[in-house]
Order: sequence, then structure tokens, then C-alpha cells
Amino acid sequence: MKLLAVMSMLGGLASGSALALDYSVGITNIGSGALGGGTAINLYATKNAGIDLVQTYVLQQDDFTGKLASPLILAINPAHDFVYVVYTGVSVPNIVGFEIASTGLVKKWEAPVATGDVGLQGSNITAGPNYVIENTYPAGSLWVYVVGQSGVDLLLDNQSESSSVFAVSGQVDSTRTLYYSCRAASSSLPATSVSAYKFESGVYVFTATASPVATSTDPVYVQSICD
Repeated sequence: MKLLAVMSMLGGLASGSALALDYSVGITNIGSGALGGGTAINLYATKNAGIDLVQTYVLQQDDFTGKLASPLILAINPAHDFVYVVYTGVSVPNIVGFEIASTGLVKKWEAPVATGDVGLQGSNITAGPNYVIENTYPAGSLWVYVVGQSGVDLLLDNQSESSSVFAVSGQVDSTRTLYYSCRAASSSLPATSVSAYKFESGVYVFTATASPVATSTDPVYVQSICD
């Protein structure tokens, strides 16, 4: 049985009453692959004539279980021209960046992440305009990892039990100038504080050593950012 994790948004008008071509991406046969992943990625095109299956993509490499790498979760960017897919990896789980072209998915880069680890099931990724956020909460370890669309690391939010502070979620503001770190005094929600950090393209930020521009424990403010 196929379970499709489709993210779809209607395109604008190309000309007259014709719809501009739009794409959506989903995981096929979720739960049947390694570590509960699927077996392939389906790319669909939505247009005025209907919905077409453009491609069924299989990553042709073996993961650490000796089977074909299994897609676990994915996120498509707001422009619907780039998709991030977390796979079981060759030695560790990998996140793979694909450009969406009219002929199919074009692999641009691959990097190790922990989202797909068997002990970290339940983690998630969220795609922004030019980046993707990996949030490991509520899985075992708690950190937030931001990777640019080019595959370059942008930020690691790694406040942990060593400082009695847990990073439970994070987000980038709409202008891409600030990163908000939602933190809790224990490894469970709700967040009890928010710290804001400067976020610049191409500048790596490690929150364990960087100084925030502001921090608040106002519960209403924390709720407005983190909920």
C-alpha cells in the first residue's frame, strides 16, 4: 500500500487561464523499507491538463543494512523547486538535496545527519526558502541543525544537559537575519525561554559558543515564537 506524503501548492498563472507547472514529492511504500522508510520518491507535476507522475526515483546505493538506501522523511521548499530527503545512509543516515527539474529529480549534494537513526525516529525536517531545519525533538538527543540549499552547514543549536538547557526547537525568521532557539530546562516541552542569534548566509553559527542578541523567559513571548 502506498502512503504519499504530498506537499502541493497551486502555481500562479503562466498566461491566460493556464496554470503554471507545479511539483509535489512523496515517499512510496512508507514503512516497508529499512528502518521504516519507503522504497522510492515519486515526483508529480500538476498542470492545467491534470496530474502527471514525472519520476519514481530510487537512490542507487546500499545503506548500512546492506539494502538500498531508504527514504524516511522529506521536505519541499516554498518555491517547489528543491526537495530535501533523509535516507538511511551508507555509514550514517544522510540528507540529500535534490533540484526539481522538468525531467525529474537532480541530486545536488549529500551530507550525514542523525534524523534517520533508528534511535531518532520521530525527528523532522522543515524547508525554508534557501535552507532546511532538522529538529531531533522528541527523539533521543536534542539539537537543531540548519543546512543551506547549497549543502553548506549554517547553524548547529546544541544546548544540552551539560548546561541544564535543552534545545527543543528552532526557526529562522522571515527575513533570514535571526535564528530563534526554543529551550527548556528539561528534555520535554513546553519551551521556557527563547534566545535569538544573528543568522547570515554563509556564516556558520554554533549556539553553544555564540552570544545571543537577546534572550527572553516571558511566557507569552516564548509561546508566540515556539508554539
